[in-house]
Amino acid sequence: MTAMTGLDRLAAGAALMIAGALAPQAVLAEVTLKVADTFPPGHYIVETGTTYWMDRVTELTNGEVKFQYFGAGQLGSLRDMFSMVQSGVVDIAYVPPAYNGGTMPLAGVHTLPGLFSQSTVGTPAFFDTVTSGPILESDFLANGIRPLWGVMTSTYNLFTRGKEVDGLEDIAGLKLKSIAGNMAESVKALGGAPVDIPSPETYQAIRTGTVDGTIFPTTSVYSYKLEEVIDTAMMGLDLFVFWAPYVIREEVWQGLEPAHQEAIRQASQEAMQRAAEETDRSAAELEDKMREDGIKVVVLDEAQREQVEAATAPVFDAWVSDMEGRGLPGGEVLEAFRANIEKYQSQ
Repeated sequence: MTAMTGLDRLAAGAALMIAGALAPQAVLAEVTLKVADTFPPGHYIVETGTTYWMDRVTELTNGEVKFQYFGAGQLGSLRDMFSMVQSGVVDIAYVPPAYNGGTMPLAGVHTLPGLFSQSTVGTPAFFDTVTSGPILESDFLANGIRPLWGVMTSTYNLFTRGKEVDGLEDIAGLKLKSIAGNMAESVKALGGAPVDIPSPETYQAIRTGTVDGTIFPTTSVYSYKLEEVIDTAMMGLDLFVFWAPYVIREEVWQGLEPAHQEAIRQASQEAMQRAAEETDRSAAELEDKMREDGIKVVVLDEAQREQVEAATAPVFDAWVSDMEGRGLPGGEVLEAFRANIEKYQSQ
């Protein structure tokens, strides 16, 4: 057998390179992920965030990752979402910590009043906070789920029906739809009576008089058609903010190709930015729209806002004390969140 010369080896190597270049490139396995939420049709988070996010992931993966979307509570109620994603009924679901405080206690730090006023600050600040450190480990991974993306709503204000509401003193005694936890405690601090009702049930609760009104994000008033059942809005209360996240079951996430994970991360950052910008833009316009629709709008002055801040200050101490009492690093988490808020406020 004749020994290969240097030129022979070079030619053989070139042939292999050409064969490799002509061979079909590896195609990642296609996957279809089932997504569920309870947002009503036309909700701005779905239109500016969720739909964009799904389309963008599919685009970035060249069609290898697709979605089946079940909105408006088609597969279950808001309180079902957590168990649905854990059990595998869906792969991804809308799971707000504010409705799952028993299993996601540290994430409740975002519900403390008055930490920030703009979604474009609070959204990235909180995402940084929940994707590292104690919240990620104890509230998400320990429950077999992982946060993908989420957006902070506009601040929550007061919307009532059939009551004379001109100042803070008029909140006393009002039955107000709220969420258990820091929002409910803040309502109590102002003299109101909190009633824990899921957001999709707010319209009917106000219409039937089950509650006198609601503490609700300004940008969601029209999505839930509350303009049909309220007659007064108190703006500047800024009592609460709500983080609306989508989570994925951890075993599903770990089963995705690294390239697919990276595409999801990129699309998630883009979706968060879009939804946060729309939140701030829309909130700035809705006060005038409510006036045009015949809703009485009361705007708190600076002195009244300081009253709200003073009245709700004990809610912070109580929350940290509660977390520490459970052996959870509440003070550390609050400090980290405040540091992230400061970082994005200075950008």
